[in-house]
Amino acid sequence: MDAKYIVLALIVLGLITGAVLGWLAFFRITGLRGRINSLQRDLNILQQQVSTPAPHSDFTEQPAHTSTTASAWSKQQENPQPEAVKSAAPASAPPRWQALLVDNWMIWLGGLCVALAGVFMVKYSMEVGLLGPRARITLALFTGLGLHAAAAWLRRRNAGSDPVFAALAGGASITLYAALLAALHLYHLLDPRLVFALLAAVSLMTMALSLVHGPLLAIIGLIGAYTVPILVSNNSGNMVAAMIYSLIISGAALLLQRYVFRYWLWWGVMAGSLGWWFLSLGAPQADIFRGPYLALLAWGMVALPGFDWLLRGHHITPANIPEAGARPITLFGFHAQLNQPGLLLVILAWGFSVYLQGFDANALGLWVPLVAVVFFAARQRDSLAALPWITLAVQWLAWLVSAIHYDNAVNQFFLSGLPMTEQPQFLTFSVFMGLTYTGLALLHLRQRGFSHGWMSLSLLSPLAWLALAYLLVNGLSQSIHWSVMTLIAGAAYGTTAGILLQRGKQQQTTLWLTLGAHFAYSLAVAMYFREAGLTLALSAQLLSLSWLMKRHRLPWPGYLIKALLAVIVIRLTFNPWLLSYPQDVNWPLWTFGGATLFSVLAAMQCRSSPGIQKWLEAATLHLLVLTLGAELRYWLYDGDIFSHRYSLKEAAINTSLWAGLALTYYRRSMVSESLGNLYKICSRILLALSLASYGIVVLVHNPWWSHAAIGTAPVFNILSLAYGLPVVMALLVARYHEPALRRTAMGLAGLGTLLFVSLEIRHLWQGDHLSLQNPTSDGELYSYSISWLLMAVAAILAGASWRVPDLYKSGITLLAVVIAKIFIMDMSDLEGLLRVASFMGLGLSLLGLAWLHRRMQNNQTAEVVSAPSGQQA
Repeated sequence: MDAKYIVLALIVLGLITGAVLGWLAFFRITGLRGRINSLQRDLNILQQQVSTPAPHSDFTEQPAHTSTTASAWSKQQENPQPEAVKSAAPASAPPRWQALLVDNWMIWLGGLCVALAGVFMVKYSMEVGLLGPRARITLALFTGLGLHAAAAWLRRRNAGSDPVFAALAGGASITLYAALLAALHLYHLLDPRLVFALLAAVSLMTMALSLVHGPLLAIIGLIGAYTVPILVSNNSGNMVAAMIYSLIISGAALLLQRYVFRYWLWWGVMAGSLGWWFLSLGAPQADIFRGPYLALLAWGMVALPGFDWLLRGHHITPANIPEAGARPITLFGFHAQLNQPGLLLVILAWGFSVYLQGFDANALGLWVPLVAVVFFAARQRDSLAALPWITLAVQWLAWLVSAIHYDNAVNQFFLSGLPMTEQPQFLTFSVFMGLTYTGLALLHLRQRGFSHGWMSLSLLSPLAWLALAYLLVNGLSQSIHWSVMTLIAGAAYGTTAGILLQRGKQQQTTLWLTLGAHFAYSLAVAMYFREAGLTLALSAQLLSLSWLMKRHRLPWPGYLIKALLAVIVIRLTFNPWLLSYPQDVNWPLWTFGGATLFSVLAAMQCRSSPGIQKWLEAATLHLLVLTLGAELRYWLYDGDIFSHRYSLKEAAINTSLWAGLALTYYRRSMVSESLGNLYKICSRILLALSLASYGIVVLVHNPWWSHAAIGTAPVFNILSLAYGLPVVMALLVARYHEPALRRTAMGLAGLGTLLFVSLEIRHLWQGDHLSLQNPTSDGELYSYSISWLLMAVAAILAGASWRVPDLYKSGITLLAVVIAKIFIMDMSDLEGLLRVASFMGLGLSLLGLAWLHRRMQNNQTAEVVSAPSGQQA
């Protein structure tokens, strides 16, 4: 048996030695061949530079020699190449990952083979029974350590690192992993805690060796380190210990970033650390540590790579250059590029944890640390300045969503408040969180001076926490107590702003104090008012903001007015269709009308600011449209403005109302400079709505088939409103709107006139019911013919006189229809002298029309002939 041991050891040692020497020879030859090719390319470039004549210049200096030193070559790499060199260069370089794969695939494959050799050696010894369990594990461990020693010896002998040596060291680490895991899971030779410690030591050692062997070894150690707890898991469920271990590995890897910097290595740290956070979501015992874990991870991401323990934002340069040929990157630049998305991922994980865990007595200790870390990290790093606001938004939404539940009985979501036992604790939590955000933001302002972002956070975050506490404690129910408390906060902001304005100081601070006061007011009225009253209360702020802008000559209230106008217009446009309103009071009048009135009064206050005044006037027009429409439906449907009906009367009114407002908007666009395009777009939208409503009048509510009640009064009935007034509006559009719409409007006016006259004739003969199913008398048929004939004659004469070809053609077409109707329908039952008289009357009418038409053409021709030559042209 001893001889077998000796033979096996010699075989293994020979394989390892031969593999190492073979790799060295192969890759040394490969490296030399690459250097020769590189030198040949450099020589070709230099020859092209020498053979290409330089452009003549009195200030051109000739080089003293043509040899290329290292410094000269680096300068040449920095400067743009001549055209000849550019033409000699390849059209496009392959991607870096592809170049690395082509250049180093044998190295990576060799390292993998070394690792597999160690694994197969243990497996072979098991199969043939040459060695016992302890001997197999011992041999594998010595093999891994021997490979590490060989890699270190080769690096020292060659006075530098090489990817071959890194691959050899990587295979050695994987061999050690396999041996330790086999000792644990296959043979149960070692205690799991000891194996855990040994595997962690191997991982840290592997990452440390990347300082001399390069980043390839770092990623091997990183992957192994993060998977150690899974590999040695004994189902103990000690997730907190695994998370602490993950923090240790992450800290070591982040420290390593100072010396071996790669983007993919940094993202590997993020993947591993957040991967353990994700695994902890299924372990309730980790709830108490999940918040501090994310806070410590965030602190390590910012502090460890630069030894910036207090997060002061030092500008430190890493000890290495990231990649060959790449520009050195400062650690501060590294933070700007990677810490922002990295911290954002941590904040999102933190918010998701808040949502899953809900509220408990430990909430302050769990979620405050990350807020503090982010604030201090952003204190001296402008690239992270938005993250404190993001923590507020993410946490606010997480708490709100955690209180939303789905009711299967009514098939909808609802907001449920916290249990009574948790409400006092959450109020304390909200107060402390608000003070934390305000205090840290004020600390930043004291150290670095005024900043809009930090000032807004210091003043608005308490109101945000106040709103959240109201929603989670009181739900959506009305509360006078919460409203009064919020108004007191807003009054404090407003009073402070007034004092600063009186002193003429700190207008930037006053901006956010004023905004905070108005936000508090809006929040207060939302807590007390509902539906219609809330909109009116919000609209009242237009007066206060416009007065403030006029009284103190401040420019920034204009932005607040625009934002408030957007809220009011959007709410009145869409919100009423989503909520229910009482029918016993005329709420459209004082809600829509009240908002319109406030907008008018604010526009009067802003006469010294024409830009804001025009915005208010535009909003006034829009609100007027909404007011008229809502009030119309209120009276038509007995207070139910959201009735699912669209009657003939409503459609008729809207057709002319929207067309008239479209003309008003268009005239405003002609005199407005800043809002001209907006007015024009609104005008077109209203015209489209008017046309759609008229289409409903003609196609849906047409009395010929809808059986709509018209009334007995002649002319002055619903027909005049639904079919006569739109003709007038179409003529006004043709006259006073865009020239491009003139032809279409005139065509609609002509067709509408024909329809209106025909409906009125049928109403005169049929009474209240105009259905086409009713029989038509001869007198009614003759009435159509006479009226249509008169309309055709008028159109022909007007078109010829005014030289409007479309009107003339329309008259001819209508005349042809009248003639066809007379021949086919009117005269079909006439006999004897009646037929003679009818044909005689029709013929004489046509001859008279032709004579008038010929005479008008002759007069026009005479005018053209008698006009001077210049006028003829």
